[in-house]
Amino acid sequence: MDNGSINVYSVQSLTQELNKPPPSRVAVVSGGEADQELSNLKVKVRSEVVQRPAKSSGRRTQVKTLRPPAGSTAEDKENELPAGLNKKRLVALLKAFGEYPAKYRMFVWRSLLCLPENHAAYSSLTDKGLHSAYLTLHDKYPIKSHKLQRGLQRVLSALAHWAAIFGEVEYLPLIAFPFVKLFQNNPMLCFEVVATVIVNWCQHWFEYFPNPPLNILSMAENVLAHHDKELLQHLVDCGITSQLYVWPLLETLFSEVLTRDEWLRLFDSIFSNHPSFLLMACVAYITCCREPLLLCSQKQDFEVTTFSSENKVSPVVTEEEAYYAQQELLQKAEEQRRNILAQEEEKLTQQRAKLGAMKRELKVKELQLLDATRRRFLSHQQDLRATQIQGLDQEISRKMDLRERETAAAVQDLEVRQMELEAQRRRFEQVTNTLHSAFLPLS
Repeated sequence: MDNGSINVYSVQSLTQELNKPPPSRVAVVSGGEADQELSNLKVKVRSEVVQRPAKSSGRRTQVKTLRPPAGSTAEDKENELPAGLNKKRLVALLKAFGEYPAKYRMFVWRSLLCLPENHAAYSSLTDKGLHSAYLTLHDKYPIKSHKLQRGLQRVLSALAHWAAIFGEVEYLPLIAFPFVKLFQNNPMLCFEVVATVIVNWCQHWFEYFPNPPLNILSMAENVLAHHDKELLQHLVDCGITSQLYVWPLLETLFSEVLTRDEWLRLFDSIFSNHPSFLLMACVAYITCCREPLLLCSQKQDFEVTTFSSENKVSPVVTEEEAYYAQQELLQKAEEQRRNILAQEEEKLTQQRAKLGAMKRELKVKELQLLDATRRRFLSHQQDLRATQIQGLDQEISRKMDLRERETAAAVQDLEVRQMELEAQRRRFEQVTNTLHSAFLPLS
């Protein structure tokens, strides 16, 4: 520079803005008052491009922070979706019109599935290239469009790099292909949608891999038995298992029995409800086909009847049957839960009574043990005192005997001393008498 300073530029920092992902859409859902009809709900979507000036202009940018209302509950927070959408309103809109607006369907799906749009993670998976399990995908699943073929290969390879088991799942292309065709211009969103569907709606499908998910198929049979015992009994009598009439619907996600518009309408409901809705939709589809199925008796007839293009069922009927099945099962589950709670409360009452009786019995036994212990202690103390008294008696007797012996010895000593003194007195008397008799003649 002219002033002698040196400027150092980092190429990585300069290209960082160019490598950033495109800006996400911002959605504002505006609705009328609480007493307005659902038809008054409007969804406005605007796309804004974030502009980053080269130099700061020195002006402050005001940022408006969206804060939830003070009285929001946990349920309201659960219904809140990204980009300002509300799940409860979306479900009400879906029930009113039967589907989401085609113009905003992809945007609504992205909000319902809460897609992270993690470009870095997706890039790290795609950078590993095609997975070895899908190098010859075109031989097994030939597709006329090379763009769709490459997109399907890319998504399946990313899934296989993400989890090794997806490199061995044979029906994974059948699951991913409808979404690849739908999101062919945005492979990252396609990957995240497929991954979200697998994690949330297909999470228990791989417990018996490589076999079909027998646990899910058993659940479907139980639901069918609850709603149409006659049809299930007919299928059992003909030797037809759920692997023939339920599993093909699940592994293709209805893409082979519904048209594009019907499939989109069905997945509007699937993404807006609990993951169990997919299983309910399968059972509802089977019950809607009950009349032609009851006329079949051979395995080939069942295959043709279930998946024939002439026997397609309206998705509206399927959705209604699925909603009905789901609500009925929820009511039955609620009754079972209440019965279980009542039984558990009765068991708890009985257990509390038994526990009280046991506590009383233990208290009585404890008092008996304490009384027996106290008696043994008192008996031991009495025996100890009796022993001490006996020892004292023996000591007193010994001392008395010793004193008697000492007294007897002292008496004997006194008698001997008295005898000695008496002998001395007699001797002195004799000496005195002798001296007296000797001095008398001299006088």
